[in-house]
Amino acid sequence: MMDFKALLSSVRASEHANEYTAYVDETWLQGRTAFGGLSAALIVKAMLNQVPADRRLRSLSVMFVGPVPAGNHRIIIRELRVGGSVTHIQGEILCNGEVAATVSAAFGKDRPSAVTLTAPAIPSVAPPDTLESLPYIEGLTPTFTQYFDMRMCTGGLPFSQADSPDFSLWMRFKEAGELDLAALVALGDLPPMPGLNMIKHPGIGSSLSWYLEFPSEMPKADMSDWWFYDYRSQAAGNGYFNNYATVWGADGNAIMFSRQVATVFEK
Repeated sequence: MMDFKALLSSVRASEHANEYTAYVDETWLQGRTAFGGLSAALIVKAMLNQVPADRRLRSLSVMFVGPVPAGNHRIIIRELRVGGSVTHIQGEILCNGEVAATVSAAFGKDRPSAVTLTAPAIPSVAPPDTLESLPYIEGLTPTFTQYFDMRMCTGGLPFSQADSPDFSLWMRFKEAGELDLAALVALGDLPPMPGLNMIKHPGIGSSLSWYLEFPSEMPKADMSDWWFYDYRSQAAGNGYFNNYATVWGADGNAIMFSRQVATVFEK
């Protein structure tokens, strides 16, 4: 078993320009592929080696193309344009010579502005200490979930045939240590997607594409700190769900906005 920080530390520059290697441990799989948030985080970790520190992540677009199995993989980074304020950059993880996931990102400097709009406030919900942790059940829940603590606030659990796909929960890593940008990205893909809670077991849900926006600066936080995730479906049909979410820190500040197109296979 390897914790998340160990996996991020496996991202190392190779002898080829703009190329890195990364390792995925088998305990971080969901089925035959790595947890999607991990795949994206590994690519972001490589990107951060090539982006100036004064440019923070503004948006991130992920395409989940194919499975990322356990083992060693290559990450290829390509700078599309480095402007005076914004760096556009792409990355992809290759498994057995085939593209398995791609990330396109925009990193930008702060600009002077007279306009400030406050992000939505965190809803009034039960604190995490008053809620029960979702159990890790070997052979039933995805393997990677053993590394996280999730506590449902509202909505139905996966495969509960709930009336609504919408739900909310508190979430955090079980390990301690400084929370960096790559770890924050991984948290954004942690909860089960809306729609899984409307079908019966067995069923399968999978992200097709995923988009993140970061409205505020990366906070100083520990990996064991709590984050509140409000996850909703805007439309669904023909096996596809159009989902959106907001993630807040325990201090009430919105840190991520998410959009997702996901597929649900009912059996």
